[in-house]
Amino acid sequence: MKGLREAWEVPRDILLRRYPPFVTGGALERGEVPVFVFHSLEPESFGRKLAHLADNGYRTLSSAEFLDVLTGAAPAPERAVVLTFDDGRRSLFTVGQPLLERHGMKGIVFVVPGRVAERTSSPPADHEGFLSWEEIGGLAAKGLLEFQSHTQRHARIHVAPEVVGFLAPEMQKGYAAMDVPLIAENGDDALAPEAPLGTPLLRSEPRTSEALRFREEPDFREACVRLVADEGGAAFFRRPDADARLRSLVRGRAPRGRRETPAEREAAIRFELAEARHVLEERTGRPVVHLCYPWHAAGPTARRLAREAGYRTAFCGKVRGVTVTRAGGDLERIARVGEDYVELLPGRGRDRLSAVLARKWSRRLRGGT
Repeated sequence: MKGLREAWEVPRDILLRRYPPFVTGGALERGEVPVFVFHSLEPESFGRKLAHLADNGYRTLSSAEFLDVLTGAAPAPERAVVLTFDDGRRSLFTVGQPLLERHGMKGIVFVVPGRVAERTSSPPADHEGFLSWEEIGGLAAKGLLEFQSHTQRHARIHVAPEVVGFLAPEMQKGYAAMDVPLIAENGDDALAPEAPLGTPLLRSEPRTSEALRFREEPDFREACVRLVADEGGAAFFRRPDADARLRSLVRGRAPRGRRETPAEREAAIRFELAEARHVLEERTGRPVVHLCYPWHAAGPTARRLAREAGYRTAFCGKVRGVTVTRAGGDLERIARVGEDYVELLPGRGRDRLSAVLARKWSRRLRGGT
């Protein structure tokens, strides 16, 4: 159902003119530098997109070059684009870098320092998971990919005493772990891989939103966690009645707890922004002044704190009333469009929107992104 709902977002947004004119067959207007967002990379698809750019004389800009365009320090080059990659997924190492080298192109990676391992433990051919610091260092040294901030932990927080699910094994791995809210554990925050299976998950919002965190009392999860541990841990979730049995333990019970204060919210968001910048600069030896908000969520507090932390730009998704951010535009709300539309840019071999949408719908209905 979610995939079907998301599939129809595209025609709706086209009707509401939330996409640049080139997406629907128009021209790339003078002064426009589209920013594309990628996540996981697949060799055939990513290679085809870069080939379309190369065959038609498109140029990829670095963050510094793009910032010069936005501030008016330099004119927008003809046929310029920006390629951005969210999360720092491992396919950048196995797929992205080789293809970028082949076509002489560059990109900006928004990475999550708090989820980066020191070294990769998987074989080089593995596209899954996230880049390690070892791989980030190697890619940064090659000079085609630069690493900027996607906040320290790409965190979500509980915001209401309403149970919406339970922590299951598949939620502790890879990209799914980023959708699990922070779990208060022994006075600290645990990410999904470290939190106990069976933990009740409450309604949540991105940490960089304006929402105040609801901090539930730990005793609320005890019965659920104990049930899972006593009946096989991860194996418990293979039972057809696993969810029903966990829900029976919390039915009619509302978690006790408290909401954080605005001052606590401010301190937590400041950590996500400032710590990510500090760690990335220390690890890469390069300036980090560009930010991408997780889930494109940024309340007034996050925007103010991002300025105070030293960020000069913030990249989002679709921005109301802005299809492409131009010179003089809002540096704190830079509009981006999805990778699907690269091949709709003017030039030889330009794809048809109907074909792009068919591929996009098929992928989403199969559960892809």
